[in-house]
Amino acid sequence: MTPTQFARVKAVFMAAQAVPEAERGAFLDRECAGDAEVRAEVASLLGHVDDEALFEPVGQAPADDPLGLIGAVLDDRYAVQAFVAEGGFGHVYRAEHLRWRRPVAVKVFKPYLSAQDRADLLEDFVREGALLAQLSRQTTAIVQSYDVGVWQSPAGDGLFFTVLEWLDGWNLATLRKAAPAPWPLDRVRSTLAPVAQALAVAHANQVAHRDVKPDNIFVLSDAGATGPHIKLLDFGVAKVAADKARGFLSTAGHASAFSVGYAAPEQVQRSLGATGPWTDVHGLALVASELLSGKRPYGEGDVIEAMRAAKAATRPTPTALGVEVPAAVERVLDRALTLDPQARFPDAAAFWAAFEAAAEGRPAPGRWWQFWKKG
Repeated sequence: MTPTQFARVKAVFMAAQAVPEAERGAFLDRECAGDAEVRAEVASLLGHVDDEALFEPVGQAPADDPLGLIGAVLDDRYAVQAFVAEGGFGHVYRAEHLRWRRPVAVKVFKPYLSAQDRADLLEDFVREGALLAQLSRQTTAIVQSYDVGVWQSPAGDGLFFTVLEWLDGWNLATLRKAAPAPWPLDRVRSTLAPVAQALAVAHANQVAHRDVKPDNIFVLSDAGATGPHIKLLDFGVAKVAADKARGFLSTAGHASAFSVGYAAPEQVQRSLGATGPWTDVHGLALVASELLSGKRPYGEGDVIEAMRAAKAATRPTPTALGVEVPAAVERVLDRALTLDPQARFPDAAAFWAAFEAAAEGRPAPGRWWQFWKKG
């Protein structure tokens, strides 16, 4: 696409958002007459713009208690004490587990669906909650999941909630803002190794996260002398309601909610293939590249620029972002970030083994290159 075409895409896209959805097809036909490529690009962007608004964190809500939940006791066990923040999927509260006498985090999901759809979804939601609990028991690098349930709001909505371990610390996005300079390779390795372990456990259980980004990587404040204690947040149970609204049923399915600023190519251009563990490989490599370079991989622009960068032929490796790293590390990240999902490492375990070997200047263990192509 030429610069002139791309400028036209941005102009038409901005105008199309003011057009009722039912009339957008005719509007695009009229505005993009004679340029099918521009029309297709605008249509693709319009299909994702709501995702960006929905799934990017929006920060703390101005209300002290947006759901009127403080003081409630959920399932006779969780006494809600304080509102913490609003995220893309729901509201997070601090609560006390009345039996354990310890703090927990309660995440109450926003009412995306109709009452009937929520009722139909309950079995899927409970099953996803059990899956997350199973994963979190296999590694401490995944935020521990304790329970799921349904809370009847004062408005009469049956809202799904999940109960997670309470964490004190900061997410990686906050730490990056505080220390925006490039991180040394050893620090990147020690920080992301638990994330790779968490993803490897998930992939071994046929589950993909599909939203690996700094906001979902949490660094505990009581790390101690042995280094940072890292948790991977926001597995599929946090997305199941929103995914259901878009026709995606499970964390193990082929598509899911995602954040455009850290999207894999196949998430913004479905013709590239299904999502899966290789999507997480891309996400983890993207975070590594950001830490090594000190730059956001898709730049600081708007959603349109980010979606364009996600599909660009030049991949956001450290070298492409202007920072030198060992040649072997660059090669591993280049393969992990390739446009073609089938040409990447098949899962987090294979990718991280190659990354560690490259960082240490030794041959990659095993024969991981045999798995670049997936059946």
